[in-house]
Amino acid sequence: HSLRQFSGYTSSLENLLMSHASTIKRHLLRSLRILPLPEQVSVVEALAFVVDQAPNLIRFSDQPFLAFLSELLKMLSIADGEMKDPNFTGVVIDKNGHAVNSSSSGFPQRSPSVMLSNTSSRSHASAIFLRGEFQLQVEGQHIVVPAELPYGIQLRVSTLMLFR
Repeated sequence: HSLRQFSGYTSSLENLLMSHASTIKRHLLRSLRILPLPEQVSVVEALAFVVDQAPNLIRFSDQPFLAFLSELLKMLSIADGEMKDPNFTGVVIDKNGHAVNSSSSGFPQRSPSVMLSNTSSRSHASAIFLRGEFQLQVEGQHIVVPAELPYGIQLRVSTLMLFR
């Protein structure tokens, strides 16, 4: 987010990022399944920024980029019940930003008994601890830092920014 705020102040941002292209690709284009949710959000958000601000850094035809997008779409599709994969296990984030356990059939568990017995893990109650919006002034520059969203919702927002 910080790079997005300061990117308007420098015309050489793409040149700066291009000088570190291999490191950026190595850190961003990796499997999301093995990452915890906060890191998934960070990777998707950073990739959305790089694609927007330095479009020549990662080509749409690059195989690692296509594999990353495929895995991201698969995770979202499984969470929303649009797709099944019996080999996929773990937690995915549904369209409401809630963590959903993938069942052995590959479909997310959505039965009322699961939802009722596990309501605490599907809650956004942690939002009371999230940072609110604040304004920062540094050497005459005025920056508004938006409020944080729960990680599940931020992952969906970041994904939309990436595909935009």
